[in-house]
Amino acid sequence: MTKIERRFLLLALGLAVGLRLIGINSREIQYDDAFSVFLARQNFGNIIQGTAADTMPPLYYFLLHFWQQLSSELGFLRLLSVILSLVGWMIAVDLCRKMFGSQTAVIGGFLLAFSPLQIYHSQDIRMYALLMTGQLAYYWFFYRIFEENNFETKCWIGLIISGIIAMYSHALAGFGLVLGNFFLFWKKRWKDQIRLIRAQLWIGAAYLPWAIYLPGQIAKVQHAFW
Repeated sequence: MTKIERRFLLLALGLAVGLRLIGINSREIQYDDAFSVFLARQNFGNIIQGTAADTMPPLYYFLLHFWQQLSSELGFLRLLSVILSLVGWMIAVDLCRKMFGSQTAVIGGFLLAFSPLQIYHSQDIRMYALLMTGQLAYYWFFYRIFEENNFETKCWIGLIISGIIAMYSHALAGFGLVLGNFFLFWKKRWKDQIRLIRAQLWIGAAYLPWAIYLPGQIAKVQHAFW
């Protein structure tokens, strides 16, 4: 990466930070935000019960529980999602650099910095920024392993942990994690497919304690939402 590209990337990062902080104290709180705040104030047992009765896994609420110990100001509560969004931004930019080169990484950095959807969800007191970061990290490690042929244990651990983070962030995260399987199937890389499935079995095993709540959550969505 050239010196000019680094400067442009720093500019994109500065814009990403600035745009995600605009109105962070003045944006009105909505129902889902309030639900997150009140649930995260509970102990871990009540958080698990509350999320089991709702539609999402509990990881974000655990993080917000500790975050609220520092401050309960609205802007500070939104700052957790801002930080997670910026971590996702950095992972996405580096993944672009690995896949397509530094110029594309700079363009991608600006697009993500200006994206209204990214800005909106970076201020949500919800799990969406955490989900994005977990899934992007999963594919960052996926690329390291299957495209850069880095089969070190730390890469596999990173892939598994990232997948677990995504799965415990959002009920539909699994649909994003299987895209790598379709890619390997399309490329007819059967050995790599088996390797990936083995790693996914570890993710699935870690998710099993929560999977028992899925039928009830799906039923609630079908009857209460749709």
